Amino acid sequence: MNEKTFKILRYVFWTLLAAVLLWFCFRGVDWQEFWKVIRGSRWGYVLLAMTAGVFSFVFRALRWRLIILPIDSKNKVIDCYDGFTIGRLFNFVIPYFGDFVRCSYVQSRRLTFDKALGTVVLERTWDILMLLVLTVVLLFFRGAQYGSFFIEKMLDPTIARLQPAASRLGIAPGWLIAAVIAIAFLVAWLIYAFIRRRAGVAPKSKGSFLSRLSGFFRGFGQGFVSFLKMKGKGWFLILTVLLWTMFLLMSWFIIKALPTDLGLNAVDALFIMLVGCFAGIVPVPGGFGAFHYLVATALQAIYGIPFETGIIFATLSHESQAVTTILCGLISYTGWAFRHRE
Repeated sequence: MNEKTFKILRYVFWTLLAAVLLWFCFRGVDWQEFWKVIRGSRWGYVLLAMTAGVFSFVFRALRWRLIILPIDSKNKVIDCYDGFTIGRLFNFVIPYFGDFVRCSYVQSRRLTFDKALGTVVLERTWDILMLLVLTVVLLFFRGAQYGSFFIEKMLDPTIARLQPAASRLGIAPGWLIAAVIAIAFLVAWLIYAFIRRRAGVAPKSKGSFLSRLSGFFRGFGQGFVSFLKMKGKGWFLILTVLLWTMFLLMSWFIIKALPTDLGLNAVDALFIMLVGCFAGIVPVPGGFGAFHYLVATALQAIYGIPFETGIIFATLSHESQAVTTILCGLISYTGWAFRHRE
């Protein structure tokens, strides 16, 4: 099997998985009632959620630039913003591919692709850390209410699926997950490098494969540790808090947008936000299907909200942000093309 065939099959597999998840979520929906609720929603709150989504893009671009500045002091905010929003468009086609794409929009003589990728991984590491910290805090104060869902619906099924393979390898499931992520990261980089070379974007490297790989990881490491040289660490933390505040507001505004009062508060919005973040880990194009299923399941399991109502909430939440991403991505691409038209 050649590389092109493998990529096509992989994309088809994840697309089919997204389609199956969407079918499973919507199979019992009363469409007449569904559209009635959608039409009766408070669209002002939906627009507020979309506005929070735009601000999250801005805060992420500002935060990413702080990581880049120790390597390339001439980096511009607009390049970070355009790179991120354009990369998000690619996630609708190939999951996680956007993080590789956005690196190409901030490349310079000093900030090579490998270093840019290191800054992206560092940024994502902070997001994972925030996700885990908020989950631990939520479980510490509301463990009796939310703990069973995270354990029974998310953690236990994941470990159960990985345990047979981990046992055959003689390792813990956690190490297996880490190994899979590392291999996926390496494969994704190799695919991206191959595409860039075939397209004539990147010059052919000299030296052996191992030397090129070693050089890549050296540059990657420089990008990853750039946080240690960052001058605005306080601003970085503030932007991180602002970014996750926007995520929380997206969830809260959609709760308020529904025509019926679900009786949910800000803490409940935090829980739904965290469930949505965990759903984003599933590598389906644009997060379609996985987000809808997990969020609707959480609302049903914790609050007794009908699955159908949960699907309406998930649809408003996900599709409003999908529209925001598409609009911002297209505007950024148009602006970037205009600035680089020569």
